[in-house]
Amino acid sequence: MESKYEVLTKLNDLNYSHSLPINTSDLSQQVNLSRSVTSHYLNQLLEDGLVVKLEGRPVLWDLTESKAKKEVLPFNDFIGSNGSLKNVVSQCEAAVNYPPNGLSIIITGNSGVGKSFLAKQIYNYAVSSKSIPSSAPFLTLNCADYANNPELLSSILFGYVRGAFTGANDDKSGLLEQADGGYLFLDEVHRLSSENQEKLFSFIDSGSFMRMGENKQTKTSKVRFLFATTEKTDDVLLETFRRRISIAVHLPDYHNRPRNERLSLIYSIFYHEAQKMQKPLRIDDGVIESLINLKSDGNIGRLKNIIKVSCANAYKDQKPNDEIKIQSDSVILKQKSSDTGNFVDIDPTHQYNFSEVSIGDSYQKKIEKIINDLSSSDVNSFQFQSKKAIHDIEKLEQSVKINELDQPTFLKFQKQMEKVIERRFGIKDIADISSIIFKLYRSNFTLPVENLDKLDKKLQSLCPRSVHVADCFFRSLHYRLTTKYHSLGIVLAILLSDHVDESIKLRGLLLAHGEYTATSIQAVVNQLCGNYIFDAIDMPIDTGLADIVQKTKTLFDSYDTSNGTVMIVDMGSLNQLYSEIKNHLNGDLLVVDNLTTATALDVALKIQSKEKFKAIAAAAESEYEIHSQYYSGYSNKKNIIISCISGLGISEKIKETMLPYFSKDIQINTLDYYDLKKNIHQNDNHYFDTTLFVLTTTSLPDDFNIPNINIYDLLDAKGEQKLTKLLTPYLKADAIDDLNQELLRFFSIEGVSERLSFLNPKIIIKEVETVIYKYESYYNLKLDGKVKLNLYMHIALMIERLMVRKSQKMPEIKPTEDEQEFISISKSIFQPLELKYNVEVNDYELSLMYEVFKQLF
Repeated sequence: MESKYEVLTKLNDLNYSHSLPINTSDLSQQVNLSRSVTSHYLNQLLEDGLVVKLEGRPVLWDLTESKAKKEVLPFNDFIGSNGSLKNVVSQCEAAVNYPPNGLSIIITGNSGVGKSFLAKQIYNYAVSSKSIPSSAPFLTLNCADYANNPELLSSILFGYVRGAFTGANDDKSGLLEQADGGYLFLDEVHRLSSENQEKLFSFIDSGSFMRMGENKQTKTSKVRFLFATTEKTDDVLLETFRRRISIAVHLPDYHNRPRNERLSLIYSIFYHEAQKMQKPLRIDDGVIESLINLKSDGNIGRLKNIIKVSCANAYKDQKPNDEIKIQSDSVILKQKSSDTGNFVDIDPTHQYNFSEVSIGDSYQKKIEKIINDLSSSDVNSFQFQSKKAIHDIEKLEQSVKINELDQPTFLKFQKQMEKVIERRFGIKDIADISSIIFKLYRSNFTLPVENLDKLDKKLQSLCPRSVHVADCFFRSLHYRLTTKYHSLGIVLAILLSDHVDESIKLRGLLLAHGEYTATSIQAVVNQLCGNYIFDAIDMPIDTGLADIVQKTKTLFDSYDTSNGTVMIVDMGSLNQLYSEIKNHLNGDLLVVDNLTTATALDVALKIQSKEKFKAIAAAAESEYEIHSQYYSGYSNKKNIIISCISGLGISEKIKETMLPYFSKDIQINTLDYYDLKKNIHQNDNHYFDTTLFVLTTTSLPDDFNIPNINIYDLLDAKGEQKLTKLLTPYLKADAIDDLNQELLRFFSIEGVSERLSFLNPKIIIKEVETVIYKYESYYNLKLDGKVKLNLYMHIALMIERLMVRKSQKMPEIKPTEDEQEFISISKSIFQPLELKYNVEVNDYELSLMYEVFKQLF
């Protein structure tokens, strides 16, 4: 490109940001040319008629067409003129330009929405477009001031002659005469009496009127009318008067304006306050966020007062400072804002155009449509559709610019994204992504809840690593984005899925003592691999093991570990972690007790090249010092244990219900409750290393760390949610719902009846009710539905089982004192049933029942 056109391009950019006119020296720095060369090219452009030279010291340069535009730029200071109020402005322009004398306009809207400001903007536009001369008057009358004295109001509007009323000592012209050739703005026009409305519409029709007290001589005047009211015009104005008003426009409340326009209003008001103080302002982003969400009957008027008071409070305490900081403690709001540490800087000497909105609602709506279309795609086409969505979003990104005042906040946002996503996770080329996400953040982007849920499931299944990186980024911003995180996280994960290698299934974690040791190695390794391989947790020296254990558990719970996890630690003392975290893993775990950059990189390259977990473990055995690799115990295969106090028969029935839902690589095992307790007592938790979770009908010891759930908890929403979470890594959502429903039916009164082979369900259930009532009376308890249902199942099936297997040998028990008391009272409670059914309820059976009751005592 010829250099003079590079200069012209730069001038166009500066014109876009309203930074013209500019002197030669400043422009030379921007185009990276010497001052003399820049001057030479400017003079060439001057000869071409493309720029104008503004005389003075120093000489200023401007674009020719820019100068012309600035002279007639309509509604330059009216925020929303290119956005939500574009149609309002268009109607006002049409009214101003209509020959020969324009059309009357009425502006409706609640108090404080900017009706008076719009009226003045209409006048300014009329002057700039030469519809009226620059000397034309603009007069204002608030009809509410004279609502109780219509005669006085009439005299002010139409004027009066000497003697018209007591005190009328001279002739006096009214506003209609004074506004000749210009505009008369009547605010609160609904307070105008019917008589005065009639006089006014007569003047609008004829252009002539009489002063008060005059009955012969008429006056003429050419007046353009602007009216404003907070009321519905149909309710407060005569129909004949309304018909004379050709154009009606409405201004919405502040909180109904688009977010980006509210932001521009806030910036413009702070800017005017900065000019008054003649000091730069630094406004905390949390304050701006609170003002954006302001809901008040006072609308923009109330907003102005809040900002004015906040500036006054800050100025009082910071008057000697070079700049004034506006933080939450200086703002008067019903709900306190929270400081974020991100600041917007406003320079009173700079020229801003607040009406120019860079991030509009249309941007958000277009991206929302792209994402919503993606949510409706099926699994098979999702990958193709996501790539198309990414392309469409990136193309749309080029059509909007970030507001100049948002640049400092954006730079911090971009820096944080580079720190987390590029450096820590090794994902490159995300400049466009940071711009897209920031614009959505600034426009308060949200997706419909139903689409969020759909996309969440698809993304967790198809691009879980991208989801995890997005989640880590937003959590690094703490509370600042919590209200928007879900929707923004969805978009970020979709955009990252084009950069993250989702074919990597193994998970890697680095753990090291020190403030940044683990994350530093993570950054080096991930960047060298050019992708996300490792997560990392730093362990400051003053951090206890419990805190590290919790962080590790939270991390493992957040993603799928069923394909295996490699954990590299820096000290042997960290082997305590193994026993604590194993229950939060769904697959094999390899712990390498030798964290160095070289070791981590070697393992990362193996993971990246898709080596199998066992091959990595075998190689590590000869190369590194291994803490733990194989976990012996209950089973060497992933398994689920079912153990019910009502016997193996019930456990087997539950197994039959569950088997069809699971793949062959997961065992469904049943275990006698007595054996389960014995194994828990005799072995540490490593015995159950390959057990995914345990389903029981009673509670297990507190120190048993394997995930477990009492099936009767499914009767509560929390229990159903817990089981859903346990099943999610292995079953699809619809399969989980079906299985939950089958289990709920199994553990119901109807389910109990179906399990009985020959006892009459109605009779035995009534007899069990009597047993339960006796326990409640003796222990002064009120058993809830879950416990009762458990007892119906256990006692009814126990009686039937004892009738069939009278000679069955039972394990010996060593009851505690409380348990022995329970057994003794139970023998008397069950005596009638023993006699009726010719059975003996032995101590072992009663000890199983005690397991149900002991948690209630």
